[in-house]
Amino acid sequence: MIRIAIAEDHSMVREGIKMLINEAEDMEVVAEFSNGNDWLNSLSKDRYDVSLVDISMPLLGGLDALSKAMAKDDHLRVIMLTMYHDVNFFKEAFVKGAKGFVLKDMSAEELALAIREVNAGHTYFSDEFLKAVASSLNTEREITSNISPSAVELTQSERELLASVCKGYTNKELAKAHFLSVKAIESQKTKLMRKTNTKNNAGLIVWAIKNQVVEL
Repeated sequence: MIRIAIAEDHSMVREGIKMLINEAEDMEVVAEFSNGNDWLNSLSKDRYDVSLVDISMPLLGGLDALSKAMAKDDHLRVIMLTMYHDVNFFKEAFVKGAKGFVLKDMSAEELALAIREVNAGHTYFSDEFLKAVASSLNTEREITSNISPSAVELTQSERELLASVCKGYTNKELAKAHFLSVKAIESQKTKLMRKTNTKNNAGLIVWAIKNQVVEL
């Protein structure tokens, strides 16, 4: 059973999401919070398989709560909720470590899929948002890396590894897919991060999208 926490300040929305979740046989809501602060504080004593966190909340917003939570434990599985089709929210949540990003008008099927994917160690971002992010990043003029894209040359194996990372594969899954040991995968990812001037999987994916290394 997937244990889920919901942090959402609107009680009716929270109840609606809870009802959708509890209809599934493999998941249940075990905790509810009306602000980011209470959710963040609960993490010191409670463990959830997946947390659904609203971006806009009183006392402590979802993005700030996410940032503080990931600083304590970067293995947390958090899906951000929003009612706004805002690419900037998506990018910020993505970079801060969110494993998923869904709209509040999602279907029950999409919500369940997002939860299962994130619980399995993958990421879940709708195609609509990923395409919007790619378009936005391609038109930005700000240089976000100390290395220009043209200066970074990836080998075919590095491109294949990066493509797999963008699909949300875990190190164990990457090792199996590329017929390597987990230790070898970790070493290759470290080298790839140095080449692209990134620090984690989220950074690699953003770099790949920005430099059109992957197609969405």
